[in-house]
Amino acid sequence: MIDEKWLPFLQSLSKPIPVTAGLDPLSLLTDSASIAKWQNEGLPADRVSTENATILTNAQKWPLIIDPQEQGIKWIKQREAELRIVRLGQKGYLDTIERALSNGDCVLLENLGESIDPVLDNLLGRVTVKKGRAPCTLR
Repeated sequence: MIDEKWLPFLQSLSKPIPVTAGLDPLSLLTDSASIAKWQNEGLPADRVSTENATILTNAQKWPLIIDPQEQGIKWIKQREAELRIVRLGQKGYLDTIERALSNGDCVLLENLGESIDPVLDNLLGRVTVKKGRAPCTLR
């Protein structure tokens, strides 16, 4: 995608932006020491897992991960100390999510199907509202 769309766009600008040939975005966002640490923590050594871990560690907001083989989930569970794991449909899952978000804890929503409870739309859509001096809250 970078070679097909992003680089041609940068070159087609009225003032082209210089780009290093053969640049790998992964090398800009992480280093080999971090990758080795992640693999020691249980992250698989394949490139896709490394790219996902890079996105997780560099994201400014909460990332949405699709992990059908559950390799990344094992790594996240081991890595995050204050992780609240929630399965949709379990008793009191909305209260658990609300408490965790209020406390700033990480939340892992497991086993999401193709259709998601509409109550979670604002959370997954990152819809926030700032009221006065209070921190941002979900609608």
